Amino acid sequence: MTSTPRIIFHVPSPLILDNPGGSGVRPVKMLRAFEQLGEVWIVAGHSKERREAMKKVEQAIADGVHFDLVYSESHTMPTTLTDPDHLPRHPLLDFGFLHRMRRHGIKVGLFYRDIYWRFPIYGKGLHPAKKQLALAMYRYDLLAYGRTVDLLYLPSLRMASHVPLPSRVPLAELPPGHDVTDAPAAVEPSPLKLLFIGGFSEHYQLHELFAAVQQLPQVSLTICTRPNEWEAARPEYEQYLAENITVVHRHGEGLRELFEQANVCVVSTKPSQYWTFAAPLKVYEYLGHGKPILASTGSLAGDFVQHHGVGWTVDYGRDSLREVLQSLADDPARIEAARDSVLRVRSQHSWLRRAQQVVSDLTGRPS
Repeated sequence: MTSTPRIIFHVPSPLILDNPGGSGVRPVKMLRAFEQLGEVWIVAGHSKERREAMKKVEQAIADGVHFDLVYSESHTMPTTLTDPDHLPRHPLLDFGFLHRMRRHGIKVGLFYRDIYWRFPIYGKGLHPAKKQLALAMYRYDLLAYGRTVDLLYLPSLRMASHVPLPSRVPLAELPPGHDVTDAPAAVEPSPLKLLFIGGFSEHYQLHELFAAVQQLPQVSLTICTRPNEWEAARPEYEQYLAENITVVHRHGEGLRELFEQANVCVVSTKPSQYWTFAAPLKVYEYLGHGKPILASTGSLAGDFVQHHGVGWTVDYGRDSLREVLQSLADDPARIEAARDSVLRVRSQHSWLRRAQQVVSDLTGRPS
């Protein structure tokens, strides 16, 4: 391999390169990270665009161009249903391409995104026939991975026990990252200013955190979430609202001011089976911004925080949360010590490091 790798970057859907949101964030972050490492050929878009991009790659290979690896990311939908009409018109397109790349001696790594479909919550409001088609196509994806992938990446290895992955393919962790390159600005550790950025869907329940903060007027909590999600959830939180709890709706550059004001960030959501293996993007964004983290016992995020000493892992309950928040407000030196730990590890969890890991895994080249 040359000093700068040549990478085929495959996703079975269009890439939203400017201000991606939700599930569109990760593939764009990985793409930008790979572009820092070498030359990237993109195979993305709807099926017609992907087919054209595949032809260009294969023609290049026929002309003697050497590619070092293929990195692919699955979609939240089954691979065969990502066109606008959600019909499986081209079931062999993507997997046929990955299979041919392997026949050319190019190793394929694929990030398997999510497994909502394995839980009862999946398919609510979906027509039963469409739900059954989707479930069948999710299983088809897994079957195809067994024949087309050299290394299957998961957000965490704990996820493996919840989905029937192909036994032939080795597994590796590839959690989210951050792309904060500037040194985080220092924030006074007192008074205690908490920040939560994220969704208010069924998976994110913060009632006990609200209740704890309500009882501590010397502590402030800022919630940044989407307007529609907050309006839907607000009736559940009305009883906990207080002057020291603020809800805002910002994104992109608008988040910078929030990070500059906060000295602790939170992911202390109600534990669930999903959170035992899910790796929230916000944890790594908090690290990138140099923020200690308050997380819940019984969650993967909580275990990560505890293992790396980058914050506090607390039982989800207003009494436990109030006790920890009170102690941090009374002893700001604990916040400073946790921030020092964050600054020591943050560079190990950037998107660039994730891309370097993939190149190392699939080529044997040290990262």
